[in-house]
Amino acid sequence: MILFYFSKAGGEDWDLASPPLNRDDMPVLVDDDLRFEDENGPRPATFVNRWLRELPISGEPLPRAHGRPTPYN
Repeated sequence: MILFYFSKAGGEDWDLASPPLNRDDMPVLVDDDLRFEDENGPRPATFVNRWLRELPISGEPLPRAHGRPTPYN
């Protein structure tokens, strides 16, 4: 699995109809083959990503929630 932290930097080159809703530094988990589902349906990474997206809604501050240093801690 690959864990990376989303960044909108360079997003103007992505040719999207609207900007992504992901916040900068939002963690995203993908399988090594970059697929979120297969013939059996959604993969576990899909459910982990849903949980990661919901952390800020539950009051968990995003960068500290994942052990990444910020200017604020």
